[in-house]
Amino acid sequence: MEAISDRLFNDTSNNIESGNDDPSLLTIILDLSLKGWYNIKDLISVQDITKSLLVFLNSHLSLNNSNQVAFIVSSPVGSKFLYPDLTNNGNTSTTEEAGQLPGMYRQFKMVDQAVLLQLNKLIEEITKNGNNNSTTSTSSTLTGAISMALTYTNRMLTLDQSITTTTASAMTTSTLESTSNNNNNSTSTGSASSSSMKSRILIVSANDDDDLKYIPLMNCIFASQKMKVPIDVAKLGHKNSSYLQQASDATKGVYLHIEDPKGVIQVLSTAFFIEPNLRPYIILPTNSNVNYRASCFITGKSVDLGYVCAVCLCIMSKLPEVGKCPACDSSFDKKIIAELNREPQVISKKKRKLENGAAS
Repeated sequence: MEAISDRLFNDTSNNIESGNDDPSLLTIILDLSLKGWYNIKDLISVQDITKSLLVFLNSHLSLNNSNQVAFIVSSPVGSKFLYPDLTNNGNTSTTEEAGQLPGMYRQFKMVDQAVLLQLNKLIEEITKNGNNNSTTSTSSTLTGAISMALTYTNRMLTLDQSITTTTASAMTTSTLESTSNNNNNSTSTGSASSSSMKSRILIVSANDDDDLKYIPLMNCIFASQKMKVPIDVAKLGHKNSSYLQQASDATKGVYLHIEDPKGVIQVLSTAFFIEPNLRPYIILPTNSNVNYRASCFITGKSVDLGYVCAVCLCIMSKLPEVGKCPACDSSFDKKIIAELNREPQVISKKKRKLENGAAS
């Protein structure tokens, strides 16, 4: 037993990355679908889930002084950053007007005030537009919020890479001035450039309708795979989301259907709190029943059996009357369309005559 345990600890120590203290970016996307949150109004409210998410963000910030967070809301009036305020050019005076609480970390106060203030304004705007029945979208804008999260992630990763490169060159210059040993110079450069920011996205949605735009979502999934950004999903409500399941499974994220959201803070602090570089060494909840159904480009509904364009791989539940692909405008072969539109026919078998003249 001691030999087995020694081998286990030795193998684990050799495989674990040395850069576990690298900064991490956590981006939360809150889907404010009106119908979805109305269905679970007796279980939890938007204010309660927001408070739990703020505790989750503060816990992430407390792990490392260099950790970064972002908060995006997807609403019927569009997607918007609640934190950070990108339109304010880094000016945080709006988040500091309410004063400081004694014994509270300054970064916690900035995030809490900015998110709550902007969320209240957004809810008032949604209520106002709902009463006027204008500029209110009935379809989900979650794919736009994911695109914004990936764009901000790429911006932060690029900024972090430039800072790391500058720091590495400065350390190399100082090392060259202080000593003439080339081995020490290469060692310091490699250690300085090895650190990089990790990133992940957490989607919190209560929408039971699979009304996401399939092609933009697949583009976001491909971009997330290339950037190595896992997409975690905390699904509230009564039904699973097949499209969010695909996004989480394709990016090696965590998907959980939380049926009782009253203890959501416990789920956030356990299943969704693990950093991406530590996930290979921890048993995470898995979802084996992933629904990989696609969406029709014409109707926008999920299809189990349909037609696929040979040029752009556009999926259709029915053939268009014009005989062209609705995505790439490629013309279909008329013979193939005629064969697909042909109704099934029953072919009667010919009767075989026997020697005695009787037919069988």
